[in-house]
Amino acid sequence: MKIVLFTSPKVFINFLQTNVIMIISLVLAMVFHSLTIHAQIDRETRAVWVATNYRLDWPPLTYDQKKQKQALVKIFDNIKEKNLNTVYFQVRSNGTVMFNSSFEALSPYITGKVGGSATYEPLKFAIEEARKHGLEIHAWVNTVRCFTGNETTTLNNPGHIIHRKPEWVVEDFRDGVKSYWLDPGLPEVREYIASIIEEMVEDYDLDGVHLDFIRYPGKNFDDSFSYNVYGNGIPLDEWRRSNITSLVELINKKVKTKKPFVKVGAAPIGVFKNQSEMYGWEGYSEIYQDSREWLRRGLLDYAAPQIYWSLSENTRFDLIAKEWVENSYGRQIILGIGAYKENVKPDIEEMIKYSRVINADGVAFFRYSSIADYNFENFPNKVLPSLMSWLGGTYPAPPSNLQVIVSDSGKGHYSFKWKIAEKQSKDSIAYYGIYSLPHPAAELLPDYMIDVIPAQQTSYSLSIDRPDRINYYFTINSISKLWNESIESSNVVHVQSDQLRSILVSPWKTNPVLVKNEENNFTLLIHSAVNQGIKLIGVENVNSEIILEMEVKPGKNLFSIIKDITKYNALRLLYVLDGMEVEVKF
Repeated sequence: MKIVLFTSPKVFINFLQTNVIMIISLVLAMVFHSLTIHAQIDRETRAVWVATNYRLDWPPLTYDQKKQKQALVKIFDNIKEKNLNTVYFQVRSNGTVMFNSSFEALSPYITGKVGGSATYEPLKFAIEEARKHGLEIHAWVNTVRCFTGNETTTLNNPGHIIHRKPEWVVEDFRDGVKSYWLDPGLPEVREYIASIIEEMVEDYDLDGVHLDFIRYPGKNFDDSFSYNVYGNGIPLDEWRRSNITSLVELINKKVKTKKPFVKVGAAPIGVFKNQSEMYGWEGYSEIYQDSREWLRRGLLDYAAPQIYWSLSENTRFDLIAKEWVENSYGRQIILGIGAYKENVKPDIEEMIKYSRVINADGVAFFRYSSIADYNFENFPNKVLPSLMSWLGGTYPAPPSNLQVIVSDSGKGHYSFKWKIAEKQSKDSIAYYGIYSLPHPAAELLPDYMIDVIPAQQTSYSLSIDRPDRINYYFTINSISKLWNESIESSNVVHVQSDQLRSILVSPWKTNPVLVKNEENNFTLLIHSAVNQGIKLIGVENVNSEIILEMEVKPGKNLFSIIKDITKYNALRLLYVLDGMEVEVKF
């Protein structure tokens, strides 16, 4: 660690003269690091699958519906804090659903029994919370597979599709596991699946539909009846691929007819066709997913292929990811990352960076519990999801008359209020983007976005409890449901941090201030009334160590710390002469 103490202008000038080469090298290295590690990202879909099947991520092991709702809010809080922006929320898993449906019963995870009476609609609540958190939400649907596992409550329910329409269902044994699949070779089955989704899209304010298990379980599938009736002499493999593609097409048609702005996506398996170092379970020939055809024909708005391998396996993540992007046919590719695998997790940051190198539209993590405690290094700022230009949409009018109110003078608490244009159409504004600018004429770059809030809000509260500068400049813009931002923003308001100003001009201040600058380094400001020694102590879990031990002079002392000290749980500053110890916050 390099510590530099400046107690007077003369000392500072001497330091510059003797260390200019080192300083230039250091600055260049820091700039290069910043450019390569945290390059500015304008748009990027950052998604996570939230699984409800087997209660993998949600709901918790309780039928207390208040606790269920609290648990989901906590999940969305965490997703927002990680600067993710999209949720694939599982709403159909084992032939039961997480919404009110005329086709299938409510999941037993909510009430303890299939089709029980709930005090809330899980999907509706999830959508409401997603809006509050500024998150896009897609309904994740298990399409063709309708049951697997040992949950007898669901399987033995007489209303389950297995019992209601046994002629539609094929029992499948694979790797010692029994599962049940609807036969996609039957036109009535394809209509049934698509109608469930159509009803859901009509009744709920979704951003997208996310199709999973949109495939056959494998080659050994007993569909001889449907093939004999509907095969028309077409080779079996070709016929099966056609059935799945017809299902995707039907779902797309029903969704877009009801709500053209709702996105349709799918999660095909990672390997489309086997190639060198891209070898695995093959989507095209083994489970009959002609996903490239879906993209080529525009039946999908995006694909999130399940590329659940590491960067060092023979089935290489990077090669498969690149091939998907190169065969996107102008649609979006969101790279699915297997965060649940121990050999994949160490590669996550490199995978994120690689996704940007190959111009993928984003990444998705399977699944929430696997990243709940993970801190993303490459998501330092908020960004909006990638735009889908073919969906069109309006560019909303900007807010106006932005005002700031000091709600607690001297303590860094502020409230903002604004107005919207009177002639705004009802659905043109879905969110507002809040920006903190370095100066009043700054461009609205993603790096400056501090929050995304729902359109129902026309006010916003902000606490600057650890200010890193005196002057702040804020503005807001409008954002449509399809994430089109208003061409202009509101007026810029100026906030002056009296808290920091008082620290900088005060002749005596016992509390030290730690300020992080744009290069991710820290400056420590210490006031002392006398000459005395100080010790800066870092606390990491149960261990502590002395980071800095120096003499301070009367008045203001500045220390530049060229090291990442965020690994510590807490920092304490000990004034040796006074015997006083205070906490240093960062």
